[in-house]
Amino acid sequence: MNGVTAELELNQDQYLPDEDMSLKVRIVNLSGQPVVLGTDNHWITFEIQGEHDLAPGLGEMPVISPFTLLSGQTVSREYHPTPYFDFRRPGRYHLGATVKIPQWKQEISCKPVTFTVAEGVPLSYLGDLTVGVPPPPGVSNAPPDVRRYSLLKVTLADQMKLYFRLTDRFGRTLRVFPLSRMVDFGAPRAQIDRDNNLHVLFQTGARTFIYCVLDINGKLVARQFHEYAGSRPDLRPGGEGQIIVGGGRRVPTWNDIPAPAP
Repeated sequence: MNGVTAELELNQDQYLPDEDMSLKVRIVNLSGQPVVLGTDNHWITFEIQGEHDLAPGLGEMPVISPFTLLSGQTVSREYHPTPYFDFRRPGRYHLGATVKIPQWKQEISCKPVTFTVAEGVPLSYLGDLTVGVPPPPGVSNAPPDVRRYSLLKVTLADQMKLYFRLTDRFGRTLRVFPLSRMVDFGAPRAQIDRDNNLHVLFQTGARTFIYCVLDINGKLVARQFHEYAGSRPDLRPGGEGQIIVGGGRRVPTWNDIPAPAP
């Protein structure tokens, strides 16, 4: 015991392949003296163990960020391991870390955290959601590039969630993340507007719905909350190639994107 401890914390315990993982490392210094950390790319190292073998590394995660931790202080650092380790196969994983304290030539082993990688079920009834990518400004003769939107339902623990996935023409995942929980009845709706944005409407409760708009880069550009009010909300043509929510009633919340005006 040198008075310095470190622990790991994940933002969730279940993921889809290629989903962004947010990992926090919390370091506490009760040694009675300051410690200097983060001065090189090896002051902290990570290891992901699958059910049968180690997850291969895909690149060096950037961790350099020098800081001094005074005695009695606590600091948290956030990292995103997904692009740097291959843990795409469904199964259970253990993620551990080792923190090096150069001034004492000592190491601290963090207790591993566990997580599960699960496959989603694609909503194939939505049809072909492949769209073209507009060329860069000033380029008019480049070969067309395409991307594909997908929606997947995933049962995590005792809850069903709807996921969004964006892939390129080679099938490589560009983005994947959860939109929200959903009910197991009431099939999600999806349509593409004239700007190649994806509009999604899905049911989250007996009378509640979420409406999302995602752009060609996988960014969530709009989110609204609607409810059943005399009729069910649904996606409808809005004129000039636009898509709107018709029926039901919108319920403004502070989780809207963009946020409602004060």
